[in-house]
Amino acid sequence: MGRWVGVGGLLLAALFWGGMIPLTKYQLVRWDPYFLVAARSLGAAPLLWLLMQWSERGRPAPEQVPAWKQWTFGILGNGGFAVFYTVGVQFSDPIMAAIVTATAPAIAAITDRVFFRLPFNRLMVPGLVASAVGCALASIGPGAGVNGIGFGGGELLILLSVICWSWYSTVVQRWCPGWSQVRITFVTMATSGLAMAALYLFLSISGPATFPPAWPRVPIEGFSLAWYVVTVMVLGVVLWNAGVRAVGVVTASLYINLTPVVAIAILVVLQGAEPNPRQLAGGVLVLMGIVYSEWRILRGR
Repeated sequence: MGRWVGVGGLLLAALFWGGMIPLTKYQLVRWDPYFLVAARSLGAAPLLWLLMQWSERGRPAPEQVPAWKQWTFGILGNGGFAVFYTVGVQFSDPIMAAIVTATAPAIAAITDRVFFRLPFNRLMVPGLVASAVGCALASIGPGAGVNGIGFGGGELLILLSVICWSWYSTVVQRWCPGWSQVRITFVTMATSGLAMAALYLFLSISGPATFPPAWPRVPIEGFSLAWYVVTVMVLGVVLWNAGVRAVGVVTASLYINLTPVVAIAILVVLQGAEPNPRQLAGGVLVLMGIVYSEWRILRGR
């Protein structure tokens, strides 16, 4: 039962994260990436603190986790992911960005093997390949890459962000085994938010970042930032962490490859967009990869 609850949480996380890339592209027009990284994490921390107080009321105090561990997974995990990913999206070719992001399950498997000596189930290889190819196809919009695939300069940063997130997803469950997923996510956002705010102020003084940040010109800009904080940073990360504890980071990454499929579905419902055959084929491949991998896991059990 615990596995399927985790799977349900991952499906919801994919739903919430479906708007991550388009929202980031939209917000980068108004704000620089370093402000966005700091504002998102700091904005999520108070909401997570309230959620933690409500969800853990009446429970005994959790075991202590050394402060250095909390700052390490907050800064290197979420902070590293947020900075590398946001700047990478700003300076990347759309097709290459989609391909790099789609390698998340494979990178998660390699990260688990290198950092934690965790075994890799080779029976999942066909599912990983199908999911990666499908995610890349589904992520590519009709007008992307009309001049051919090229490097925009940010693809390496996106790769580093995926490595940071994969490492964080496993290490936080190993370092905080007695903590709730809400507490884990709160500490993650609080530590990374403070560190990213300090980075933003430093870069504002030295030149790359803009201070003070621009005020929203229209209400939708402020609403987009608030929506991102609630869905992506609070609900999405809590559900992701819960899913990783239930099924592991490699399998969880397979489900998150549904994110571009969800984004297309949202555009179809809200804007009447028509997905192209390549995107539909990509969605089918992602689903096939997930179903195949789950079938092999269950069969092995």
